[in-house]
Amino acid sequence: MSRQDFEQDWVPFRDALMSRWPQLSDSDLEDADGSTAELAKLIAAHEGTSPGEAQQALHEFLGGPMPADAYADPTHDDAAVRESDGYIPEGEDALADDGRFGDDDREANPMGRDR
Repeated sequence: MSRQDFEQDWVPFRDALMSRWPQLSDSDLEDADGSTAELAKLIAAHEGTSPGEAQQALHEFLGGPMPADAYADPTHDDAAVRESDGYIPEGEDALADDGRFGDDDREANPMGRDR
């Protein structure tokens, strides 16, 4: 994730940021408002490190995998759909028949009924 993406939509990262840096408060995150420089200053002040070290830690955090809460946020649905082709093995058609899963010969149970 780029800094620009984070600056535009930091709210889905709130829980992950507060898990990684528990000393941050909601008001800290609101004050930073997606600015990695401001957020790094707040992290540095809470941890007693230099702003440069905090900035590097923040960039490593943002460069890692997107937290599940942020990825599942509805604002990222289009990106998730675009990236989903990475989970389909090469040569397999995403729209191909899924008969190999073994339940095509069974009649579907109507919702809420045993039969």
